[in-house]
Amino acid sequence: MAITSVQHSSHKHQLKLMCVKKSNYQCAGCKGPGLGSCYQCNKKKCGFHLHEECALASASGSITHPFFKNSHFIFHDDEPQSDTILLCVACGKNVQGFMYKSSSNKAHVLHPCCLKLPHNKTNDEGVNVNLRKNLSLTSRCQICQSRKISKEIKGWAYVSNCGKHHYHVACVKKLIFNNLNTVQVLEPTDGGESNNSNLTLQVLQQSGLAGTKVREFSFPILTLILKVIIPAISGNVSSIVLNITDNLGLG
Repeated sequence: MAITSVQHSSHKHQLKLMCVKKSNYQCAGCKGPGLGSCYQCNKKKCGFHLHEECALASASGSITHPFFKNSHFIFHDDEPQSDTILLCVACGKNVQGFMYKSSSNKAHVLHPCCLKLPHNKTNDEGVNVNLRKNLSLTSRCQICQSRKISKEIKGWAYVSNCGKHHYHVACVKKLIFNNLNTVQVLEPTDGGESNNSNLTLQVLQQSGLAGTKVREFSFPILTLILKVIIPAISGNVSSIVLNITDNLGLG
C-alpha cells in the first residue's frame, strides 16, 4: 500500500501523494522532470513536488546494485557544490539534487529514479528486454546511433532478448519528456495498463517513430521499453490518461 503522506526534511509542510493536474512537474529533490503522481505540498501556490522515489529514498538506507558488486549506494539529499559536476552513470544527466553515491573509489552517482530501473521486462507476447550497463563494441543505440551517450558516460541501455535492438535509457527518457505537450493527467482509474499503453502510444506518435519507422525501431520492443521507463519516472502510471488523435491499435 502506498504511503499517502510524508513529512520530508526538505520542506516545512506536509506532503501528500497526489496526481499533478498538468503534463509534467519539476521534482524539488533531484531537480528532474516528472509526471503523474508525486508527493505534493497541498498549500496553495506552494508548488513543491517530489518524485515518489525521491520522497521515500531517505528511508531506504544502503542499497546494492548488481552492476556494482563491490560497492553500495548511500542516499544524499544535499545539493552538489556549484563548481562540482556530477553525472549520473545511468542516463548521463547532470546530478543537481538528491542522489545515490557509491562507496567505491570512483564514487558513481545515480538519480533515485535511475537506480530503481527494472532489470528485465517481458510482455504478454513474449517480447523481452534486459538492462545492460553499457552496449557492446559492435552495438549502437537505435535512437542516437551511438554506443556511448557522451565522452564521459557510456550509459545504461535496454537490449532485446534477440540482441538486435538497443536503446539507451538516456535517449528513451529524452524521447518521453520531449513529447508530452498533449498529456491530460486525471485521477487514477482501474485501467492502469490501458493508460500506460495510451501514454506510450502518444509518445511514439509525437516523436515520429510510429508509422514509417516502425520496422527500423522495432515498435513492440520500443513500446515495451517505454512501459518500463515511464513508471520509473512517473510514479503511478495509472493516473495518466491521454487524448489519442490517431489510434494505431496499440493495446
